[in-house]
Amino acid sequence: MTALPAPPSRVQQVYDAIVDDICTGKLTPGTPLRQEQLAERFHVSRQPVQQALLLLRNQGMLRDFGRRGLEVAPVDAEFVGHLYGLRAVLDGYAARSAAGRLTADQASHGFSLVAAGQRAEAEKNYAGMVAADIDFHRFITDHSGNPLLIESAAVIWRNVQRVMGELLFRGSAPRWVWEDHSAIFAAVVAGDADKAESLARRHAEHGEELILAALAADGSDEADTAAS
Repeated sequence: MTALPAPPSRVQQVYDAIVDDICTGKLTPGTPLRQEQLAERFHVSRQPVQQALLLLRNQGMLRDFGRRGLEVAPVDAEFVGHLYGLRAVLDGYAARSAAGRLTADQASHGFSLVAAGQRAEAEKNYAGMVAADIDFHRFITDHSGNPLLIESAAVIWRNVQRVMGELLFRGSAPRWVWEDHSAIFAAVVAGDADKAESLARRHAEHGEELILAALAADGSDEADTAAS
């Protein structure tokens, strides 16, 4: 008899709720997080809140604030460089590993994910774009055949979702994102591992360049405002 999966722990529930708030912009960079307030909000004791906050600090979503507090960490150029440098390696490896492994039904589903992203872009549905992008890359990772890669990528995608959300909700949604997806997936389906890896790595590099340019533009705008 197959055992039923265990329900998520209190720590996991609190962790997921805080991450969702960060990724959707409800908790912006610099927002302080207080254990007492979070425990009251989630109707739990302070212990699961404390553990969830520690996990988030270790993963870089939170940082120390004051003597004993934590706040939502900013998205800066150094963080983006670290995140996307690692993403390029993992995405490239996932695409290479998935190449030639998909059944006809799996390939059809993958192409439907690409189409969903294209529709979201045409409709300027920013939340839909973030979800479609994450779904596409997770699909490739899930079919890499490497369970350790799937586990390792989970934390990466939480942070990517956060960065993408901040970018897209500012109105930056280049069409090449979904053109890249289409090309990557075509190479995966064709079994061209070298091309799939190369395209996936370059796609991550494109994303890093776009995000760093947006951060630099924001910095220039803030400097102009302060000087005026």
